[in-house]
Amino acid sequence: MLISQFAIIARMKGQVQVYRNLHKTLEDGTKVYSVKNDKGIVEDHVTEIAISRPIFRVGPKGNQRVRDEGRKNVHAYIQGKRMRTSLIDDPTTGIHPEDWVKITYDPYQHKSFVLVRDDLTKEGESKAVSEAWLVEIRKDGVWAFLPMLKESGKTVTIEVEDRHTWV
Repeated sequence: MLISQFAIIARMKGQVQVYRNLHKTLEDGTKVYSVKNDKGIVEDHVTEIAISRPIFRVGPKGNQRVRDEGRKNVHAYIQGKRMRTSLIDDPTTGIHPEDWVKITYDPYQHKSFVLVRDDLTKEGESKAVSEAWLVEIRKDGVWAFLPMLKESGKTVTIEVEDRHTWV
């Protein structure tokens, strides 16, 4: 057990864990997220953050506790390297707005983070996501660039007919 705990800490060096703060919300209803550093200390509270090479983690015992008790607890987070700036609105990156996919997590409905877009999933099916190239948490939701599906390990790509309208 000690070896696995050490391995997790070693992999997290220089990374952050971001999770929804269940006790803080701005007056206008904007969600607040807590940011833990690699020492496990909450170092910031944000409403928006960009993370590179994120891993989406959900603790199964915490998920089950939410379902059993009907009360939320912190058991899910996104882990990765904190970025200095947002990329989603930056046209110089070459990443088009259509390439970002919305991700969500509802412990009452899902056991992992999932895709939101209906056209990427079959009816009644949720596509679980394990990681991505980039993620941005914003006021309008959690957005991922090139998310990877948990079951198949395939990267989600979006087909867009005409990209010239964005430029």
